[in-house]
Amino acid sequence: MSGTLLDLAQDYESEAAGLLPWQRDRRALRTTAQLFRRMVCNREAADPNRITITWTMLIDIPQRWCRQHGYGAVPGPDGYVIQRGDGPVIIAKPGDTLFWDGERIVVAGDL
Repeated sequence: MSGTLLDLAQDYESEAAGLLPWQRDRRALRTTAQLFRRMVCNREAADPNRITITWTMLIDIPQRWCRQHGYGAVPGPDGYVIQRGDGPVIIAKPGDTLFWDGERIVVAGDL
């Protein structure tokens, strides 16, 4: 088997997407696909010092990662608005990598 865990999660989701509600055995597949997606996204956020935001990532994953460092993150149509208290606003879009330098979150391009 080739590919990544994300590819496998997408395969599970596409197979589960067209299921009819009365297909009881198939409901387990849908639940498995949802849990697998969460596992993959949690793995993407496992490093406490960096996270790369992707389009396929669940919305709450970057929010929880930022919260670990005392920041709030609000999702928008093009990415996230990240801020701590009255501090400067950070805009992060899919494809950006956020770094925790021990004191603050910075976007890879702002290093």
